[in-house]
Amino acid sequence: MDVSSKMGLVYLSQDIEELWNEWQIRSLMLLGLLLQIILTILGEQRKYTVGLGDFLWLAYLSSDSVAIFSLGILARSVANTTNPNLIPVFWAPLLLVHIGGPGTISAYSMHELDKLLINHLLQLVTRVGVVGYVLFRLRENAFMLVAIPIFISGMIKYGERIWVFKRNKESNNLSQQPFAKRPCIPSEDLISLTDSSSEVSYLHEAHLLFKTSKMLFQNLDLVNLDQRITYDLVSEKNAEEAFQLTEIELGLKYDRLYSKVATVSWPRFIIRSVTFLSSIFALVSFSIMIKSKSVYSKNDRIISYVLLSGVVCLESYSIIGHLFSDWTMIWLIRLEKTFPNLYTTRCFSLLLSFSRKRKRWSRLMGQHNLISALSKKPVNKLRKKYFPGNWNIHSRVDADKDLKELIFKQVMHKRSRYERLRYERSKNYPDTSDFPVLLKLLEERGCNSLQSKGCFHELGWSVDDAEFSHSLLTWHIATHVCYIDDSRKNGFVNYQNCAMSRSLSNYMLYLLVQCPNMLAIELSGTRYTDTRIHLHRLLFIRNAHKEAENHIPMDKLDALSFPKAQVKAFFYELLQSPSTMLKEIREQEEEKSAQSPSTMLKEIREQEEEKSAQSPSTMVKQIREQEEEKSALLDGCRLAMSLQSSELQDGWPNEKKWEMISEVWVEMLMYAASHSRWKEHADALGRGGELLTHVCILMAHLGLSKQCRPPALSKQLDEYFPGPVVSGNEV
Repeated sequence: MDVSSKMGLVYLSQDIEELWNEWQIRSLMLLGLLLQIILTILGEQRKYTVGLGDFLWLAYLSSDSVAIFSLGILARSVANTTNPNLIPVFWAPLLLVHIGGPGTISAYSMHELDKLLINHLLQLVTRVGVVGYVLFRLRENAFMLVAIPIFISGMIKYGERIWVFKRNKESNNLSQQPFAKRPCIPSEDLISLTDSSSEVSYLHEAHLLFKTSKMLFQNLDLVNLDQRITYDLVSEKNAEEAFQLTEIELGLKYDRLYSKVATVSWPRFIIRSVTFLSSIFALVSFSIMIKSKSVYSKNDRIISYVLLSGVVCLESYSIIGHLFSDWTMIWLIRLEKTFPNLYTTRCFSLLLSFSRKRKRWSRLMGQHNLISALSKKPVNKLRKKYFPGNWNIHSRVDADKDLKELIFKQVMHKRSRYERLRYERSKNYPDTSDFPVLLKLLEERGCNSLQSKGCFHELGWSVDDAEFSHSLLTWHIATHVCYIDDSRKNGFVNYQNCAMSRSLSNYMLYLLVQCPNMLAIELSGTRYTDTRIHLHRLLFIRNAHKEAENHIPMDKLDALSFPKAQVKAFFYELLQSPSTMLKEIREQEEEKSAQSPSTMLKEIREQEEEKSAQSPSTMVKQIREQEEEKSALLDGCRLAMSLQSSELQDGWPNEKKWEMISEVWVEMLMYAASHSRWKEHADALGRGGELLTHVCILMAHLGLSKQCRPPALSKQLDEYFPGPVVSGNEV
C-alpha cells in the first residue's frame, strides 16, 4: 500500500471519529425519544395484545441503558469542554424524564415489584446528582429557563415510578398487617345504583370485585362479608356479563401492577398538570429564546425541537389515556353527590359506553395440538433453549360467547351442588365446617360429567386413577381421535360442543407445554415429552424404517416431522383395527420401559453431552425419573375407542357424546384454575391475559376457591347481613 493510500485511510478514520464524536449524543437522544414512544404505545397495548413480549422487553431494558449512557456522555462533555454552549443545557433533564418512563409501563414483570425498589431509590440519588452537576456547570447558560421546568418534570416522573414500586410492595405485604382480616369493601361503597345506567353499575361493581381480588392475589382468605357481596354481584349476571365484570376487574389489576395509571385524585391531577405545563413552558420558552440567541447549531436546534415536541406529545397522550381510563370513570362516578346531573349528560354516557366495550385482555386462547405438531417443522434447539417465545403455540382462537356460556353454566352448576352438599352436611353435622365439602368439589376433574352421563363406570379410570398431566394428555389424544373418526363419517356436523371441546383440549395442552407454572401441579416426570417421543418412535418405525431397531436416539426422534398423510394413516388404521394397533402401541411402550439402566445411561450421555460432568448420583436419579415416566398414547387411544364404541353410543346421539367431552374439559379447566397460583396469573396479565385467570377469579367470586372458607354455621353469615345487600344492579 502506497503512502497516499495510507494517508487516505488516516483521514477517513479521523472523519469517522469526528462524525461519531459530533453525533453520538444526538443520535442517543433521538433513540431515547423513540424508545419512549414505543413504550408508551406498546405498554398499554400489551394488556390486550399477545406477541409483544420480546420486543417490549428489549425496548424496556434499552430505554434505561440509553438514557444512562447519554447522561454519562453529557457529564463528560460538560466537564471537558470550554464552550458551555456546545450542547443544549436542557438535554440532561430530558434524560431524567426518559428514565422516569411513560405512564403506561412502570414495571415489566412481577419480580421487579419486590426487587427493584431499593435499586431505583439509589438510582434516583445518583442520576439526579449527575443532572444537577450538568446544570451547575452550565448555570450561567441563558437557556436554564428551559432546563428548570424539564428538571422538575423529570423529578416528578421518576418519583412517581418509585412510588408505584413502593405501593405495590406494601400491597404484597398486606398479609402481615393486623387488619388483613377486615372486609375489603367499606360500607360506604355499598351504595344503590338502581337509578343509574348499566354502564355506571358495571364499573362500580367491577371496582368492588377488584377490592376483594387484592386479597386473593395476596393468598389471603376472604372474609364472609366479602364472599357474600361478590357472590351476589356475579351470580345475578349471565355468562357474558359475568366475564365482562372479570375483564374490567383484571384490567384494573393490570393498571395497578404494571402502569402508573391508578386511583385518580386531586393530588395526582395537580401533578399531571405540573408535568404537562412544564413541558409546554419549556417548548415555548425555547422557541422564543432561540429566535434572539442562536447559540446552538442548526442540527442541535432541530433536535431540540424534536425532543421537546416529543415530550409534549407523550404527555398529551398520557393525559388523554388517563382521562379515558377506567379509573377516571370510577372517580367521576364517585362525584355523584357533588355533581348530581353528571350521569345524565350525553358526553358522560358516551364515555361510559366506550369504556365498557373497550378490550382489556386479548380474549384469545393459545392452541397446541400434540398430533398436529407431528407434521410441523422441528424448532432449532438453540431457539428452544434461549428464545422460547411462542414456538409451542400453533395458533390462537377466540374465547367466544358460546364457550363463556358453557364455562359459566358449569361453574354455576358446581356452585349449586356445593350449596346442596352444604345443606345436607349441616343437617348431619351442624357444628362443623363445610370446607371439606368445598375441597372435595375442587378436586373433581371430569368425574361429575361422566357420572351425570352414566359413563363413569366405563371411563372413570381416565380422570380418577391418573396423575393430572397424564389424564389431560389422555383426553387430549382421545378428543382428537374422535374428531378424526367423526370427520370421516357421512352426515357428521362439526357441532358447537365439538368445536369447544377441541379448542379447550388444545388450550389445556398449551398451558401444560407453554405455561406449566400456571397449572401449579406437581407434574411427575415429563409425560408430554414421553408421549410425543412414543408417537414419534411408532411413526418412524412404521413409515420410515420398518427394519430399524427400536432404540433410536431421542434427539433424532424429537427432530423428526411426518407428512400429514402418514399421521392420518396411522390413526385411520387405529380406528379400523383397534385391537391390533393398541397391541402394537402397548408393545412399543413396554419395550421402551424395559430398557436396561446401562442402555438408558448411554442414551442420556449421547443426548446431553454438555452434562457429561454430572455426578453418578445425578445420573442415577435421571434414570429413575425416566423409568417412572409413562406415555399417555396408549390410554388416549383406549379412551377414544371407548368413546367411539357401539356399546357407548347405543341409542346415544353423537352430539351428546361431544356435550360430555366438552363438560369434561371444562371440569379440567376448573380443576386447573382452583389449583393455580395467583403470582402466575399476575404475570399472565402482562402477556395479554389468559382465560384460565378469568375462570379462576370467577370461581373465587362465586365461593369456589380454597380462599373462600365457609363459616361453621350458616347463621354466622346472617349476623353480618340482616337483609340482602346487593341485588341485580345494586352495589
